Amino acid sequence: MRSSNETAGIHVDGRLCCKHSPAAVALKSTFRIGYLASLAPEAMPLFFRAFRQELEARGYKEGQNLAIDCRWGASPSPALAAELVGLGPDVIVAWATPAVIAARGVTSTIPIVMVGITDPIAAGFITNLSRPGGNITGTTNLARDLGGKTLELLIEIAPTLKSINILRNPHNPAATLQFAARALNREIVVIDASYDAELEEAFARMRREAAKAVVAFADPYFIERSSRIADLAREARLLTVFSRRENVDAGGLLAYGPSLRAEFRATAIYVDKILKGASPADLPVERPSTFELIINAGTAKAIGVAIPPTLLARADEVID
Repeated sequence: MRSSNETAGIHVDGRLCCKHSPAAVALKSTFRIGYLASLAPEAMPLFFRAFRQELEARGYKEGQNLAIDCRWGASPSPALAAELVGLGPDVIVAWATPAVIAARGVTSTIPIVMVGITDPIAAGFITNLSRPGGNITGTTNLARDLGGKTLELLIEIAPTLKSINILRNPHNPAATLQFAARALNREIVVIDASYDAELEEAFARMRREAAKAVVAFADPYFIERSSRIADLAREARLLTVFSRRENVDAGGLLAYGPSLRAEFRATAIYVDKILKGASPADLPVERPSTFELIINAGTAKAIGVAIPPTLLARADEVID
């Protein structure tokens, strides 16, 4: 179980000012951004660094003209979101579906920039990708559409697989949407894990049941625990497929999906536009244009799996 200080936050002081109109933007000396997620920025520094670097490239520097208030918890709550709203942010950045739900529940006026959302229309966050129409915009990772592709890649490695385990965080509503993947005539076994004891039991169960492969849904918790998941999978000699390359960098077998670092950079661009007076209602939601296929050849060797040469040839990167 995670510690109680997960719901704590960091606070960078800055002056509160009026916001949103072009005149007010021109007069502002300090902008305030609220950040809401299930992970602290320090837990995934590469993502937050990409966000900060893009903001700095656009003229925003913390301690000078920018303040960032962060709140996080295993499952971001309306109370955490309300804390951010109480600090008077010009914009809220919300990573993953639970954070957007919490932020949306406490404000309909402060702009919300979502990061890495599976299906923002099905989730009810927006009405249209090209014209969101409310106070929410940002990026979608298309994970719902990628579910079938990840299963296809797994079957390409192991065509005789009869059963595939799906690892999901049941507290992330996006997991249900992502499960729209095609079964491809294989048995699908869904296993839930949202904290460490559940994660250990999930892999213990797969070992007891002699499972051969597991696909992990895109979820911040699975990225945070990427090293432990890789260790458990190697011990069980499981084929592992992910949506994020960070899991493969940590020792997972294969990942296919958009770059989360690129999504955080895009988020900074949205924030910049909003701070300069743009309305989120008019800013189209960005869909990923490129997808990374990352394969860890070292992991394949360690678990005794041969990656087809045709798949290796298609990979954007092969980690030895």
